[in-house]
Amino acid sequence: MSPPGPKATQEEGDGIGLLTGEEKAAPKTLPQAPKESVLRPTEEIGGAAAPRQAASQPVHLSVKAVDETLREVTAGTTTSLSAVVGSDRPEVGEAVIKVEIHYSSTYQGEGAEWRTWWIPPGRKNREEVVARKVEATIDLHPRTPVPLTFEVETPPGVRYGDRMEVRVSARWKGESVTGEGPATLRLAWAARQALLAIKTSRGYEREVADTLLTRAEEKPDVIFALLVPSALRGYVFAEGMSFEGVHEMMRGIRKARGLVAGETTLKEVEPLLVPKITVEGFVEGAIVELVAGPFKGEKARVKKIDQGKEQITVELIEAVVPIPVTVRGDHVRMVEKGGTKGG
Repeated sequence: MSPPGPKATQEEGDGIGLLTGEEKAAPKTLPQAPKESVLRPTEEIGGAAAPRQAASQPVHLSVKAVDETLREVTAGTTTSLSAVVGSDRPEVGEAVIKVEIHYSSTYQGEGAEWRTWWIPPGRKNREEVVARKVEATIDLHPRTPVPLTFEVETPPGVRYGDRMEVRVSARWKGESVTGEGPATLRLAWAARQALLAIKTSRGYEREVADTLLTRAEEKPDVIFALLVPSALRGYVFAEGMSFEGVHEMMRGIRKARGLVAGETTLKEVEPLLVPKITVEGFVEGAIVELVAGPFKGEKARVKKIDQGKEQITVELIEAVVPIPVTVRGDHVRMVEKGGTKGG
């Protein structure tokens, strides 16, 4: 990919690299991951990158955001941001509201076109901003703000970092004050990657991920990283720009059963990033069965549990001379715990 775009890194906090180093999670990181991962969202959406209002504001007239000025969005979604135009004049004044649409992309050209709608002042139904520039004249009453709502549809073909802005300005009609500019505000939408869940046949998770990895290396702007959690059978997680792009990448892959509708949340994936303690749930005196190693199939009694090393020391029940054997926690299966049958 020749134009500048998101780059991969395995440092903590960069891209899906948050998952690297966890053997149990078995992530596969690709060479074009974006700098900010969906698994580690920016703490302050606004920050230095948020649009700012112009320093020069007209007397008694203002345009302010209702909440955010920057919204991070994923491909194929429709989101909205709102603003209010207000006046603290003692009398009613007539103001001209101007709306302009601007696109930008980290790739060559403007990038994909974002459909935009707004609800003009005094109207109930939304109208699409087709010409990228619209104007409306409104009557502003003292301390009675007029709401402006903008809805934006993120295109399916959006790339990481693509951005669109709605630039709003307001000025008093028929008035000109030397050195005084219009009241202005910028509302922006920036494209980010999504975390998507892929359903697979149980036991074929790595096979599906390996095939996707090969395809993603050929098209690095579709899938940035893959996660194959051993704790969740039948699923592979993909970090990519769009549902449609990942779905197309899966076409024809054996044992890939489809994409789960909607974006997977960080809360759902977070537990998979923390390795489980393999000795959790075992107690001294419990009866276990060894499921790996030279004593596989033998039953034993738990004598000691080492939480730090995730190891269990057991004594074989059928051994003539009781000899302590230390094994990994995942090499034993609970049979009886405190006289209760377990599994």
